Amino acid sequence: MFYHCRELKYVKYDKVYPPSEEKADDFLISAYKWLGKHCGFCPQIWLSRSRSSITGYRTRSYTVKNRKRRFLPKHDDIVMFGFENVKGFPIDYEHWEWLINVLCNESKNQDKALINYLDEILLDVIEDAEAGEELNGVLLNWKRSTDLNDFLKRFVFVENDQVVVPSLNLKSAKQIFCRNEKQKKKLRKMGFIEDRIRIKNIKRWDW
Repeated sequence: MFYHCRELKYVKYDKVYPPSEEKADDFLISAYKWLGKHCGFCPQIWLSRSRSSITGYRTRSYTVKNRKRRFLPKHDDIVMFGFENVKGFPIDYEHWEWLINVLCNESKNQDKALINYLDEILLDVIEDAEAGEELNGVLLNWKRSTDLNDFLKRFVFVENDQVVVPSLNLKSAKQIFCRNEKQKKKLRKMGFIEDRIRIKNIKRWDW
C-alpha cells in the first residue's frame, strides 16, 4: 500500500498536483529542484510505501530534558489516502533524510556539496568504525560507492519506502483515513466511496 497525506481543503475527487514552485515550501524547494533533475518533474507529490508512519498523519512526540513528554501540534484537518499500485520515482527515506539537509542549504553546487558532506562525515567516524563500532548504513553505502551517481543509483533512488509522482488521482484510493465524522461527511459529499473511508484518529507516535 502507498500512503499520501494532505489537508482536507486540498482534497478533491479528482487528480491533484503539487503546489507550484512559487507556492512550495521555501526551505525545501532547493532540494525539490535537485530531485527534479533526476526524476524529471518539480515539485513532487510524495507517497510512503508500506509505512504510514512517515506520512505526517500521526501526532509526533518528543522528550525534553526533564523527560516530560511533549507533543507537536496535530493536523486535525489532515486526511491520508492509501493506494494499491503507484508507479513513481523511488527514493529511500533514510538516505534522503541525510541528503536533504545539504540540498536545502545549497542551491548552486549541490552535487559537490553532497560529496564534501558525505566525505567529511565519513572521515569523522571511520576511526570509530574501524575500532569495532558499526558504521552507519548511509555512510557504509557511500564508502562502497565509486562516485555520487553510483551512490544515487544503488542506494538512494531505490524502491524501498517512498516514491514521488507528478500528479495523483485521489479517486483511485482504496483506503481513506480521516479523524472524525465531520471529515468523513465532507469526503462522502465529494464523491469518495463510504466503504473506503475509515476514522482513525491516532493520537501518538514516538520518534
